[in-house]
Amino acid sequence: MNGSEIRFSNNSVLFNPEESLNKYLLNISRSDLIADVESFTGEEALSSPYRYSIRFTSASNGDDAFHIVQKKATFTLRAANPEWSKYLPDRDKWTVLRKIPGVITSINRISSSADETLYEAVLEHPLALLDMRYRSAIYQNVSVPELVKSILKENGFEGYEINFDRLFWAYPQREMIVQWKETDLAFIRRLLSEVGIWFRFELHPEHDHIMVMFFGDSGAHYIRRYKIAAINPAGMTGDLFTVRNLMTRHAVVPASVSVRNYNYRESKMLRTLEEWADLSRQPELVSGGEYHYGDIHLSAGDRWSNRRGQEAETSWHYARIRHEYLLTKMIALEATTDDPMIVPGHDIDISGGAPAAFVEGMVVTRMLSAGSRKRSFQSELSGVPYSKIWTFRPERLPRPVITGTIPARISGISLNDQLSRIDNQGRYRVRFNFDQAEWKKGMESMPVRLGRQYAGDTYGIHFPLLDNTEVGIAFENGDPERPFIAHAFHDEINPDLVTDLNSTRNVIRTPRNNKFRMEDKRGQEHIKVATEYGKSQLNLGHLVDSAGKPRGEGVELRTDKQAALRSAEGFHITTEAQPKATGKQNDMAATIAQLESALQLARSLQASTEMADTPSADLAPVTELRQKVAKQEQATLSMHGEAGVAVTSPESALIHAGKNLTTTAKQDMNVNAFRRMTLATGEVFSVFVRKAGMVFTAAKGAIRLTAQKGEITAVANQNINLTSSQGKIVLNAKDELLLMCGGAGIRLKHGEIEFIAPQYIQFRAPAVDYMAKASLDHVKPTFAEGELAQQFRLHAPGDPDHILKQQRFRLHKKGEVIDGITDENGESPLLNTSELDTWSLELVHDIENPEGTV
Repeated sequence: MNGSEIRFSNNSVLFNPEESLNKYLLNISRSDLIADVESFTGEEALSSPYRYSIRFTSASNGDDAFHIVQKKATFTLRAANPEWSKYLPDRDKWTVLRKIPGVITSINRISSSADETLYEAVLEHPLALLDMRYRSAIYQNVSVPELVKSILKENGFEGYEINFDRLFWAYPQREMIVQWKETDLAFIRRLLSEVGIWFRFELHPEHDHIMVMFFGDSGAHYIRRYKIAAINPAGMTGDLFTVRNLMTRHAVVPASVSVRNYNYRESKMLRTLEEWADLSRQPELVSGGEYHYGDIHLSAGDRWSNRRGQEAETSWHYARIRHEYLLTKMIALEATTDDPMIVPGHDIDISGGAPAAFVEGMVVTRMLSAGSRKRSFQSELSGVPYSKIWTFRPERLPRPVITGTIPARISGISLNDQLSRIDNQGRYRVRFNFDQAEWKKGMESMPVRLGRQYAGDTYGIHFPLLDNTEVGIAFENGDPERPFIAHAFHDEINPDLVTDLNSTRNVIRTPRNNKFRMEDKRGQEHIKVATEYGKSQLNLGHLVDSAGKPRGEGVELRTDKQAALRSAEGFHITTEAQPKATGKQNDMAATIAQLESALQLARSLQASTEMADTPSADLAPVTELRQKVAKQEQATLSMHGEAGVAVTSPESALIHAGKNLTTTAKQDMNVNAFRRMTLATGEVFSVFVRKAGMVFTAAKGAIRLTAQKGEITAVANQNINLTSSQGKIVLNAKDELLLMCGGAGIRLKHGEIEFIAPQYIQFRAPAVDYMAKASLDHVKPTFAEGELAQQFRLHAPGDPDHILKQQRFRLHKKGEVIDGITDENGESPLLNTSELDTWSLELVHDIENPEGTV
């Protein structure tokens, strides 16, 4: 016994199915099982693998029949050749009408007798075996035809069994396609249905054991104009194949389809992608319309183009194929035929008085066939009218819906990458936990957006996620191809920063330890804002160190680097209490009270000074400053220490006012300097003491009073005492020395001594000597002529270190113009500037064309 015949022991043939009268043959490759077909039913449709259930008898007892499962087999439909006879033995006895290669997917033993066993086997196209491979996977940067072809090859199909070569539309690559809990067959059928591609089967033109899967997306891909006559049998038979029982069914379908999609990549245009399609030319059979939102189309497309190779998966393309599918429901055609060569994909041209709906042709989309030893082949056909306007589209199969979130990990360019590798739109690449494919690091997915609580035009909340961070991926409307990062998780690799050890803390901390911490432990509440750079911190409330030990309370602002406090509309520093944060932020009552007290003291002393005919302080600037501070309308700085203010430095300190500096004290003011103290003024130096006098004491060294260009006047209401305890008193005058008292006096002038007395002159001495003349000479001090000199150092605005060397300048002073140039240190020559507030300086690059004023 072999796979095609049964032989006796002498090698003579007992039974050969091919030599029998059976019109149906089942040949099973690499099997000794001889099948004699009893009956069969077949089901074929566009975009589905065909399936034939075949009953056959065999001399096998059935114990080992299961071995034919997954064996290749061919089901042949044949008819007797009318040109053959025993007188013409060279002619073929049988005409092969159709061969259907496939694979046995199941075998059932139905009954058995002493002579034979009855089986039922299912023959399917090998594509059906893809239903056995169930998985979830990620595919990137691939078009639908490319991906379908790749999956078919992965499942063992050869390139010559797959024909995508004649597609009318050009299908773009998608960023990412997700297969989610689907079999490979369900997955590729879904993908093809989404873009309107259907497929059919046809034998290879050169190898009749190879069935080719042909993929099409337009009416040009039908098997065109297969001619057949419509003849009612009327109880008679003939040699010609016919169709009969022609039936039509008309139904109302939506008149149009509109689609819309939002593409966030073009959201600056503030528009959605929207198109509509109306391909019906029979208004009596259409009504209403369908609107679909959410097909992934990234461009509008060109509705007026009819050229081959135009872009698919656009708004127009999706609207069109959706409406084309609806139009296949508008007119349904049915027929019965005895022609086994008519298969789904045929455009049959029926002659013989067919109804009007069949005139343009019938596109067969589905067939149910049957035959047996008792009954001839018969097929029930279903289809749609041929149209030049629209083409058949498969029913759109729904995408799987991913509810909730699925786990993934952020992917950088290297393991535990310390930089967040986001793109120019702030999107991430993630590694889905379910994905088994191997990808280049950092390229495991399409760019995925991060869901935020707050977002706007370059503002919002974004804490960059680093490599290996676990995230939960959600999907817009559950669509596997619309992922976004919903949230991030802590796990064993990335432990939580708040645990049972510090559960009273609320913490935001970045990988580099930038921190915002809020402690809610009762009695130890605090807030800490910190960065590691310079150990810069703002600590509020109960202050603790890194070990949690108390280190203070209140407020601390600290850094190991530089610090600046800047306020453009006033700055107030005070130790005045506001218990429990009561009162207004700008309450300055205590500060203003102190300013008023200082002004009152100054006014009181000013009045006394004026009564003493002594130059007094100008209090107008202080009054103006008090008003500015009180109103807080300008950039003033005020400080108030309820229990005192101390300013210290181990180095130098400087207090400078661009205009006026006023210092008051209700009690004492002490100025101490261990070495020297100098006071210098540009105009007047006035000292007034209302009571208790003035004391000038030099414990060591001289006291010198000098009026370089004026008088020295000493006036006392009582005595003036000049005493030298260990030296002499010298009174020296260039022109005249005059001593007066009670109308009498002594004048020393021009080398003469004149005694003046209204009464008399007494000399009390034991003797008076008259000697030769003599004179005294004493060195008189000299004073340098000239005004107060000042020197300027010029630098770039806001950058004192950038000095302006060899820079020409021009000084304007009371109508006088002085030109000059700075030296290598950026310093001007000494300039006479006795009026310190009446000058301006401009930088000059060209003496004839000054460029600006400083």
